[in-house]
Amino acid sequence: MTKFLHNCLLDTGANHNLMPKAVMEELGLDITKPYHDLFSFDSRKVKCLGLIKDLAITLTQLPMKSMMMDIVVEDVPSKFGMLLSRGWNKRLGGTLQNDLSYSTVPIFGGERKRLYREA
Repeated sequence: MTKFLHNCLLDTGANHNLMPKAVMEELGLDITKPYHDLFSFDSRKVKCLGLIKDLAITLTQLPMKSMMMDIVVEDVPSKFGMLLSRGWNKRLGGTLQNDLSYSTVPIFGGERKRLYREA
């Protein structure tokens, strides 16, 4: 079954892909493995509920590019659908180039794909 997740945020300083518990539940996903707690940027300990191991992800704008990823689940307010890490960006095989209205991802040195544009 295909499920769509909107409002993802790329944090090029993040070490882990993070998902709020409420988003995980809304998507009908389950924690598959325990995981240790993390520390936030300001050194506060953040309680992790667990890990969703090897979740298959495909970008709707780039359907030929799928990847498996691990996602840490935290019980935090769902201000975003998922926080994507710098490791996700590296595994994508391109580099994100942003201006104030959209992002493009050149994949394998080919054509740039526009991912988002505000109206």
